[in-house]
Amino acid sequence: MYKKKIAFFDRDGVLNYCKINKGYIGFAKDFKWIKGAKKTIKYLRNKNYKIVIVTNQSGIARGYFSIKDVYKLHRYLKLELQKFDTKVDKIFFCPYHKDGIIKKYKKNSSLRKPGIGMFNKTNKIWKIDKKKSFIIGDQVTDMQFAKRAAIKGYLFNQQDLYKFVKEKVLLSD
Repeated sequence: MYKKKIAFFDRDGVLNYCKINKGYIGFAKDFKWIKGAKKTIKYLRNKNYKIVIVTNQSGIARGYFSIKDVYKLHRYLKLELQKFDTKVDKIFFCPYHKDGIIKKYKKNSSLRKPGIGMFNKTNKIWKIDKKKSFIIGDQVTDMQFAKRAAIKGYLFNQQDLYKFVKEKVLLSD
C-alpha cells in the first residue's frame, strides 16, 4: 500500500472566517470562505494530496449548535467545493469538550486537538506519508497536533490561503 500525502486543514480561521459567534461556526449562513481557500484545495488535489479537514467543534458540547447542524454545514461546504470542481476527501471533527453542558459530549477525547485521534483515523484510511504531509491551522493546538503527529505544521494568520500556501508551504513534487 502506497503512502499518501495528506494536507490537513483546520476549518474555522483557515478555510472560513470565524469572527462571528465568538468563533463558533455551526450553520451554513455563518460560513464565509477565506479568500483562496477553494483554490488552495483544488491546487493541492491537483498535486495528488488527499484533503482532510480536522476541526474541534466544542460548540456542540457547549450547546451552541447540534451535531446535525455541523453535518449540514459540512454538506454545504462539500457542495460549494463541488461547484468549484474540487472536493475534500474527509472531514473529521471533535464534538467533545470537558467543560460542555451537553452530557453526551462533556468529556475529554483524543479526537480533540492537540490530540491526534483525527490523525490516527486518517491513517487507518490511508497510510500517511508523514514526510510529505502537513497541517495548516490558526491555533497553537494545531501546531501541537503537527508535532505530536510528526508532520509539518503551518500557522495561518493571513487573509489569502492560496497566497500563503504558494509562499510558505514548499511543495516539491
